[in-house]
Amino acid sequence: MQEKQFVQQGIRRVNLDDFLAKELEGSGYAGSTIERTPTSTKIVITAEKPGLIIGRGGSRIRELTSDVEDEFGFEDPQIEVNEIEEPDSNAQVVANNMAEWLEKGGSAKRVGYTYLRRVRETGVIGAQIEVSGKLSGNRGRTEKFSFGYVKRCGDTADEQVDRGYRLARTKPGAIGVKVRIMDSMPEFMHQDTDLAERIRHESEEGTEDEQADKINRIIEEAENMTGAEIGRAIEQLEDVQEAEIEVDEVRDVYENRDTDEGGDDTAEDSEEQKNSESDATEDESGGEQPDQTESDNTDYASIVSGTIADAKDELDALETPDYGAALEAESSGKDRVTFVEWLEERSE
Repeated sequence: MQEKQFVQQGIRRVNLDDFLAKELEGSGYAGSTIERTPTSTKIVITAEKPGLIIGRGGSRIRELTSDVEDEFGFEDPQIEVNEIEEPDSNAQVVANNMAEWLEKGGSAKRVGYTYLRRVRETGVIGAQIEVSGKLSGNRGRTEKFSFGYVKRCGDTADEQVDRGYRLARTKPGAIGVKVRIMDSMPEFMHQDTDLAERIRHESEEGTEDEQADKINRIIEEAENMTGAEIGRAIEQLEDVQEAEIEVDEVRDVYENRDTDEGGDDTAEDSEEQKNSESDATEDESGGEQPDQTESDNTDYASIVSGTIADAKDELDALETPDYGAALEAESSGKDRVTFVEWLEERSE
C-alpha cells in the first residue's frame, strides 16, 4: 500500500513538471521541487525570468496557483519562484536553449561548441553535452562535447552534477539534448585534475574525415547537382551506399565549397555594389539620408555571400529579418537549392 502511494506521488511530480514546462514556456523554466508542510504544499519553481511567472501585481502566479490546485489536488498550494543567477551554468536552461536553436535549423556542432564555451566561461569545473538523433542523413548519430571533470556515478554525481534534458522536434526527426554540469570539486577528491583541459568533441558514427571524403567522391562522380545525378553517383560507389548519405547533404557541401572558394570575390563585389548604391542615393537626394530601420540598413547581399550555415545564423540573429530580401539577394547570385528552400519557407 505504501509502495503504491510512493508511485502515485512520483507520477504526480512528473506530471506537475510537464504541466509547468508547458504553462511557463518562454520564462526559462528549469524545474521545480515540492515541499510538504503540516498546513500546505510549497512548490518552488526555478526559472530564468521569474517576472514572467509572477506577472503584474502577482496576477499570473495567483492564476497558476489556482490551476495547480484544480489540476493536481494539492491542499492549499503555495508557489515560490527562484531566479537563476547564471543561466549558462544551469543544465536545464542550457538544454532548453540548445533545443530551441536546433528547432530553428541550427547545426548540431555549432550549437554544441557555442554552448559548451558559454558554460565554460561561467567558471564550472566541467560539462558534458550530448546531441543525439537525426542530425544528418537517414542514420541517427550522436555528437558529444565536453571539457574538464564531470563525475558520472555515485553520490557525488547525484549531489553535485546538474542534469538537463530537452527533446528538439525538427523536420528530419527528434533530437535529444542531454547536458551535465559539475560546478565544484568534491572535498574528498585529492587527485590532480586538469580543469583547463581543452574542449573535446566526439562523433559516434564514423569519423568526419571519412564522411567528408565520401561526399567529395560523390561530387567528383556526379556530372551535376541534380537529385537523379547524385543518386546515380551514390549507386556507383558501393562503400558510399552503406553510409546512407542524403542528396541534400551532398548539395550543402558542394555549395559551401564553391562559396568558400569564391567568397573573397563575392564579398568585394557586394561591398562595391553597396558603396555604389549608397553614392547613387546621395546624388539623387542631394544630401545625407535620414536614419533608417535595421531592415533597410541590412546588407542581405553580404549576408548570403558567405556559407549557408553562417548566413542562417546571421539572419536568425536579426530582430526583424527580411527573408524575402535575402531570397532576392540569393537568387540574383548563386542559386543554392537547399538555402533557397529554407528562405522560401520563412518568407511565406
